Amino acid sequence: MYRLKKVTAEFIETEDRIRLSALTADDKTLALWLTQRLLSRLITHLAKWLEKKPADLSKALDNESNPQPEPHGSVKKSDSASLQDQTSVKIKKSDESILITEVDVKFGDNGIALILKSEKETNAEISFTLSEARQWVGMLHSLWHKAEWPSSLLPQWIGDNSPQETSTNIIH
Repeated sequence: MYRLKKVTAEFIETEDRIRLSALTADDKTLALWLTQRLLSRLITHLAKWLEKKPADLSKALDNESNPQPEPHGSVKKSDSASLQDQTSVKIKKSDESILITEVDVKFGDNGIALILKSEKETNAEISFTLSEARQWVGMLHSLWHKAEWPSSLLPQWIGDNSPQETSTNIIH
């Protein structure tokens, strides 16, 4: 199983999918592909968990030196800005490309772990603290809108405080 230490997510229009450009613990790069159907289920699952954990989220965020959590764990613009300041993982054509067909979610006291699985039995794991999970859901929401996928498939509250990205895609 690959342990992921860094992931860059982007919508790839020609694939109509989200690509996670991932850097493993042993510094290998991978392209992990997520479909709209799988992502809608994952986001909904994570959102329900975040909605049920406002007290736990507050404690965890206090431990992470973040004084004011947003309602239901929604994403603050400052959280997304801090994600954008990091350098992106770059994928080369020769890097392994994996279609993710299943995601197992492991909930812990201080965050979550996602086990990304493929039909080829290639697995990758990435862990998030509670605030990172909140940021990640917001980032996926932004990519969802960039992809112009139906927002009716997402929980309503996710869009309330998450940053809105203007699509830069050219339509012919």
